Amino acid sequence: MDAKKFEGLSAIEKRQVLEDPQCSVEIIRVGTGDEAARVRTAAVGNPSAPADVIRAGVQDGERLVRAGAGRNPSAPEDVIRAAVRDKRWSVRRAAVGNPSAPEDVIRAGAGDEDADVRMAAVGNPGAPEDVIRTGASDEKEGVRWAAAGHPDAPEDVIRAGVEDAVWWVRMAAVGNPGVPEDVIRAGFEDEDPEVREAAVGNPSAPEDVLRAATRFRERKVRVLIAGNPGLPQDLAEKLSKSKVAEIQEALAENPAVPEHIRVVSRMKLEAGRG
Repeated sequence: MDAKKFEGLSAIEKRQVLEDPQCSVEIIRVGTGDEAARVRTAAVGNPSAPADVIRAGVQDGERLVRAGAGRNPSAPEDVIRAAVRDKRWSVRRAAVGNPSAPEDVIRAGAGDEDADVRMAAVGNPGAPEDVIRTGASDEKEGVRWAAAGHPDAPEDVIRAGVEDAVWWVRMAAVGNPGVPEDVIRAGFEDEDPEVREAAVGNPSAPEDVLRAATRFRERKVRVLIAGNPGLPQDLAEKLSKSKVAEIQEALAENPAVPEHIRVVSRMKLEAGRG
């Protein structure tokens, strides 16, 4: 696409073009001069954007554009540092949540006055262990949620999360793939259905939890069982008799299910579409 054709598009169409990682640098540069802030945001947030484009974005008058520059995984370090000093919490949140953010930027975010910024810092894939631990005891449940669900959360942080008074913090802990089996079992006995579902959907769920979950008739629970990589063959065969399309889709897409069952599920889905 050439620049002239791009400029003739609507704002929504321009954003769709600019959000494509394969978008040309020429079009990205054109997008940075657009009058619509959301279009400029898409331009400076494209991972293929040149460093000078991203640097210009973090100086934009619109916070939405500055945030787009700050969250760009290709952003130079100086851009991320500029964004974390921004007076707008949404721009700081974008910077500290950036997977390319230096550790000291993540630490600065973890001490921010705004809970959303702290949540982004604690949830950053590169967050150091002490930041995750601090987040686990934060007064705001959103920050504790980020700590409990972090893939590198220490076991004691996950255990603290499963005892939290807020159900969605418990859900994050129970659904964490690194959680010990006894925590998953405890989550399966939780009073809140969303927490129980997180236990069933955890790829590390032990077989006894999956078997116990079959007593529930809710469609969502059975779909989670069917899609779990630990699904035993006899349960897969039992579920393959279901007339529910979502269950058949989960079985068909689960690589742990024997091929002959997956074939049957695919055939049922095809027949249903016909």
